[in-house]
Amino acid sequence: KDETLWACTTCGACQEVCPVFIDHPLKILQMRTHLVLTESRMPAELARTFQNLEKNSNPWGIAAEKRMEWAEGLTVPTVETNPNPEYLLFVGCAGAFDDRIKKTMRALVEVLHAAQVSFAVLGESEQCVGDPARRAGNEYLFQTQAEANVTAINDAKIRKVIASCPHCFHTIKNES
Repeated sequence: KDETLWACTTCGACQEVCPVFIDHPLKILQMRTHLVLTESRMPAELARTFQNLEKNSNPWGIAAEKRMEWAEGLTVPTVETNPNPEYLLFVGCAGAFDDRIKKTMRALVEVLHAAQVSFAVLGESEQCVGDPARRAGNEYLFQTQAEANVTAINDAKIRKVIASCPHCFHTIKNES
C-alpha cells in the first residue's frame, strides 16, 4: 500500500534482520520512484516539498537569495572572494535556514577561523544536495540538484569538503 511505502524511513533496520538478505530500502526507493515519476502519486506534503526544492532549492521553500543570511556579522569567504581554499564548507539547507543549526554553523566558522583553516562557501550558488528528493522518489530532481552542486564544486576546483549535515556528507561523498 502507498501508506506503507511513504511511512518507511529507509533506516535499513529491516535489512539488518532479514534472514534472506533482502535489500528492503532499495526496493522501497524504487517503488517510490515509480509512483512519483511514472504515476505522479505521492502525499501532498511531498508534492509541496518538491515544489520548494525546484523553486528555491531547499525543502522549506525559503527564498534562495536568503541562503547566506545565516552568516550576517561574520567573515565568511565565498569561492569568489577566496578562489583557492583548501576546504569548501558545504553549509546545507539546515545550516542555512534552520535557526537551531545556524548557531552551530556560525560556531563552526569561528572555529575554522581560530584554527586558521583556508575555507570558503559556495554562497548563493549552493543548492540542496537533493537527498530529500532522492529519498522521496524524485530521482530526476535529485540528479538536477546533484549536477548543479558538482558543477559548482568542480568550477571552484575544490578537492576537500566539510559538510555540516550527515545527509549532505553522504550525498556528496557517495551519490553525487
